[in-house]
Amino acid sequence: MHTLSDYMGGRNNNFNLLRVIGALLIMFGHAYFISGVADISFETHPVLYTIGHTALNMFFTMSGMFVTASWQKRLSVVSYTTSRVMRVMPGLLLVTLVTALVIGPFVSELSLAEYFSSSASWAYILATMLLQPDMTLPGVFENQPMAGEVNIPLWTLRYDFILYTAVLFAGVTGLLVRGILLPVLSCLFVLFYLFATYFTDLREIAFINHLAHFSYAFLIGVLFFVYQDKIHLKLWPGLIGLGVAILAMYHWGYVAGEALIIPATAYLGIWVGFVPGGPLRFYNLAGDYSYGIYIWHYPVEQMMHQKLEESDPHALFLYSLPLVVGAAMLSWHFVERPALASVKFIDRRFQELLGLGAAQGLRSLPEKSRPQD
Repeated sequence: MHTLSDYMGGRNNNFNLLRVIGALLIMFGHAYFISGVADISFETHPVLYTIGHTALNMFFTMSGMFVTASWQKRLSVVSYTTSRVMRVMPGLLLVTLVTALVIGPFVSELSLAEYFSSSASWAYILATMLLQPDMTLPGVFENQPMAGEVNIPLWTLRYDFILYTAVLFAGVTGLLVRGILLPVLSCLFVLFYLFATYFTDLREIAFINHLAHFSYAFLIGVLFFVYQDKIHLKLWPGLIGLGVAILAMYHWGYVAGEALIIPATAYLGIWVGFVPGGPLRFYNLAGDYSYGIYIWHYPVEQMMHQKLEESDPHALFLYSLPLVVGAAMLSWHFVERPALASVKFIDRRFQELLGLGAAQGLRSLPEKSRPQD
């Protein structure tokens, strides 16, 4: 009987494909908002709402598992931090510059001189790179259904970095080893999550709401990695869990069913990512375009809606798809992948600047702080 540990060693899996499908589902859902046809909520569009939120939570589960694996592989503060920054920031810088300096002036109602003389045009670049993507660009998308929104989906990146930092802290302090602390702290967090969800109004605060369920999904991924040799991958437990979660969700509402649907879909997602083989694996010949699709789709759909005045969300999605996928492909091949390839070089130079030996690299962790294989 195969366990998760039997699959973790290799790179030939279905996660690139799974992430791309998730990113496209999020893009499809946002086409409804941008087209102005309807407000997407669990009450109005339960299936679309659930699929979109599930895809986003699955990103955090996969991130939890693979980011923890990244820490275990490196056991170095410098190397781990460099890899996380280079995975996110180069692609973010590209889309931010193109949005502010190309898309913005192209769609703005202001003249080029007015646009580029506005401090808001330049402040947008700084704010977005600081993971505060709520700023508007002057004269851009002001008369759209989602008025003034330039690239709102980037708001999730701040939670990525919060959770990356949590893994770093847990790794350095030895919390990622098998012992009493990790399961106890995990149980305490889940109890807090359930308490805040069902017995308080804390989740009415947007930051707490997002951090709670993203952390919950991320923690599941972390635990999957740490206890990988104890987790058996079978399809039927995931399907049963998903069925129970759907019944709970439709009986008590999305938030009530969220506590069940996140672990159920996490388990199914890991199964889909590792177990099915055959033709699905051919997608790995293409590349990892999911991040590019995620960070490019919103400004492109906004631009296409403004220029085409397309009110059908399905048509808007299809019209935008070639541009979004094309931008994602260029981003991956010419920015993201080269940035990831430079991690070892940057890591080595940081070590030299800090006066560390090439073999040391801030790896002087106590033995108890090293995750078990």
